[in-house]
Amino acid sequence: MSKKERICLLAFLALALALVFAVWQVFDRKTACRYTEKINGFFNEPAESMDVLCYGSSRMYCTLDPLVLHAETGLRSYVLATQQQPLAATYCYMKESLKTQSPKVLLLEATMAFSPGAGGEGALRDCLDPLPWSENKLAIIRTLVPEGERSSYYFNLLKYHQRWKELSAQDFRFDWRGKRDPLRGYHFMEIARPETCAQQSYADVEAVPLSEESLAVLRDMKALAEENGAQLMLLAAPYAWADEERGSLKGLHAFCEDEGIVLLDMNEVYDSLGFDAERDFVDEGHLNVYGSAKATRLIGETLLARYGLTPESHPADAEISAAYAMRIEPFVRELNVESEAA
Repeated sequence: MSKKERICLLAFLALALALVFAVWQVFDRKTACRYTEKINGFFNEPAESMDVLCYGSSRMYCTLDPLVLHAETGLRSYVLATQQQPLAATYCYMKESLKTQSPKVLLLEATMAFSPGAGGEGALRDCLDPLPWSENKLAIIRTLVPEGERSSYYFNLLKYHQRWKELSAQDFRFDWRGKRDPLRGYHFMEIARPETCAQQSYADVEAVPLSEESLAVLRDMKALAEENGAQLMLLAAPYAWADEERGSLKGLHAFCEDEGIVLLDMNEVYDSLGFDAERDFVDEGHLNVYGSAKATRLIGETLLARYGLTPESHPADAEISAAYAMRIEPFVRELNVESEAA
């Protein structure tokens, strides 16, 4: 083969790969929760600009509001969470995020430790699809996908090629690649549905130990945090069936006590936070904008008190403050008025 023929062949292969990649991006499933934009937005954030990084399942992205945290403490944060995210996948998310950030605290909503293998294919794809290709994404696939089922995770056009009937203008937009998420990974929801959440006590139940699988991952997370000059903090967001999992929650408390990890269990301090089961929840397991504002205040107080974090100014502060004023502040102001009236 002549030099000219080799050049033509390489050019053809490069063009073919570019075309396949473009088609791949068009056919990728776009989730209702905008995981692609929110997770991708993190990687567009300025390097070394975060004080706190937050991880876990949908309970994490409905509990911690980075805009409220910044407004009340000056701390900058981002939520890297997807629905029912498996604990082993969260560990890989932590590793990937620490490539560009050096936070002082890694905050994990930890109730997925009660069911580390839960979620199913839909939750796993929500976790994997938005994550850039790296050794950590490959590790999630190798860890959580059976060997004979991995091909469509490596090359998900095999999974989504039949979406051509449902393609819309949104599928041909790629401007999100260079954008940052103004809500920093938080999922804003105003709708309120009455729920049956309540204060919990664990005095009358036996602790249910966490599984060996969960214990191993949590210890790896703690070690990872310490290797990167950070500390691991665990959170248990409020949810309606916490009463049924009091033994597991007590087991989580025992683990944290043994490991010297701070655990903020909002089911245990539910009443003191002033949660309103009629107004603060989207559904039985997730807070809305009113509930997350209350939760975030306590998280912020805990971060400042337990870790001695000192906010430092950054060029990103003005952008975060503007997003807070436009999207969140009216709801926080409403809560403050109600609190003063009470």
